[in-house]
Amino acid sequence: MATAAGGRVRGWWERAREWLRTWRAKAGAWTRSKLSRAWGATRAWRRRGYARLRHMLRLAAAAFFAAVAALAVMPASLFVGALANIPAVVSRRFRFTDAGMSWPGRVARKVFGKLADASRRRLNSQLAEMATPITSDAEHVGHVCDDPGATSGPLTEEPTKTKGEHVSVFATSAEEVANAYAAYDPPAMAAVAAEYKGLPDAIRFVNDAVMALAENSATLYPMDPAMAEGVAQVSQVLEATAAYADDIEPTFRTVHEHDVMRLENPRVNEHWWNVGGIDGDGALWATASVLATAAEEVRGVYQAWSPEGMGDSAAMAVGAEYEGLPVGLEHLAEAVTSLAARSADSYPVDPCIAEMVADVVHGLRKAISAAMELQPAFRRLHSEEIDHNENPRNGEHMWAAPRDGGARA
Repeated sequence: MATAAGGRVRGWWERAREWLRTWRAKAGAWTRSKLSRAWGATRAWRRRGYARLRHMLRLAAAAFFAAVAALAVMPASLFVGALANIPAVVSRRFRFTDAGMSWPGRVARKVFGKLADASRRRLNSQLAEMATPITSDAEHVGHVCDDPGATSGPLTEEPTKTKGEHVSVFATSAEEVANAYAAYDPPAMAAVAAEYKGLPDAIRFVNDAVMALAENSATLYPMDPAMAEGVAQVSQVLEATAAYADDIEPTFRTVHEHDVMRLENPRVNEHWWNVGGIDGDGALWATASVLATAAEEVRGVYQAWSPEGMGDSAAMAVGAEYEGLPVGLEHLAEAVTSLAARSADSYPVDPCIAEMVADVVHGLRKAISAAMELQPAFRRLHSEEIDHNENPRNGEHMWAAPRDGGARA
């Protein structure tokens, strides 16, 4: 019995020892795992710390060498800066423009000012070459009963109205351009920029009507070839002026780059910078040019016009168009003069923009001067036909020519 009890005690002891060994093994494994993880985390932290330390050391080294380099070049930069400022100190001519303007604006104005001067000289040269008097290849011969001095030399007096009181369609439609622009008040600079952009288009729309008169004078109207050549000269002056006007809007955008950026790409709450707290209208940037729109109607009206059915004589109606050409161009020049005056006195634009618009007016004046020769030349080259219309002989209608222009059998 004692042996059996001892055996049970030994069994319990062995199981206790086995359980103790198992527990110690598990505890040791858990401890080793935790210690290993802690050691690994510590090692990763040390690596990150070493990396940060190396990064800070590199930054410190870069800052040190940059400071050394800046100190090394400082004497030379101060010397060069002093030399660069000598011209501005010696003479104000070397300054770009107002001291308050940012340096990109000063550079832009200087560069584009020189380009505008070059374009102005080129325009004046072209206009001078185009301003040639109207002459005919064939010498005009008067009637043997006419006064020998009646038809010699150009007419200097004011041209008289043609019989039937023909009114120039070109002059009437061009007058609408001046009236439309005179009544227009741009609400914002975006609308003003649209006028600068549309100015060359407006001149070309009007020039299309002039070109139609030149082409019809050469191919359709019974006029001396010199008349078509004279109208073509006016058209060439207008095209040269429009080509010069093409540079106004790009120059405006360059000189006023910052102002345009505020309208086209506004920052958050950009209106906080508005003077007086006035809110602008960004949609106005897409506004069409009032001047160009009105001038386009001139082209449409005149290209659809025909002298047929204009009263006593279709040829005299064409003569009224020659007489009305400088009048219509004067209306266009009035509108552009208004734009130039507003640019100089009212609009917040650089003075070079107003000067370029004034140059366009100068080009239009050249075209007007060339157009003023048309009516005297018309009356000189067609004096006999005009006299038969204004002072018809008895039975003048019996000399009526056939419509087809061909000879009758």
